[in-house]
Amino acid sequence: MEKKAALFLLTHPHVTGLREQPPPVEWLDMAGVRHRHTFDFLADLKDGRRLAVAVKPQAIAERKRFSEQLSMIAAQVPVTFADGILLLTDADLPRDLVADAALMHQARRAPDPEVDNLMLSLATQHHTVSIGELVRVSGLGGVAFRSIVRMISVGMLKRLDGARIGYATRVAPTPSNVAETAR
Repeated sequence: MEKKAALFLLTHPHVTGLREQPPPVEWLDMAGVRHRHTFDFLADLKDGRRLAVAVKPQAIAERKRFSEQLSMIAAQVPVTFADGILLLTDADLPRDLVADAALMHQARRAPDPEVDNLMLSLATQHHTVSIGELVRVSGLGGVAFRSIVRMISVGMLKRLDGARIGYATRVAPTPSNVAETAR
């Protein structure tokens, strides 16, 4: 589950950095007993904030009333450690979301600015188009598909439906990229 959460966080448009297993934080429970908690991740956000992220199966989080414990921890976490706390459960990480995050992560590992520029130009010409049609028009096969996925992941193209990313997924350039391509 932590791997799924990491993929989701690494490809989230607001996350700029991710650290695993940061140092533990100390906190006091209602009885004044001192505890230590190690978060699964620290996520740096574009706006400069940092979130401490806990990952737990929902059933365990509910059974152990983990949200209440995290509320106490959140009130005691120094701002030098994190600005806020986020709990991710399996309910927050549906299969399609995780599959798309894994696909985006893989596509980002092999950037190709030349192909990305070509695919963005083709997408801008078509305004609204399926990924399959863009791949077909480009003649580049999987290279074009990965480029489109990469551009979705960085916000250059937007998905127009909520299904898992695939050849039937309809995309459109974001408004800022339409203006940039028109120049």
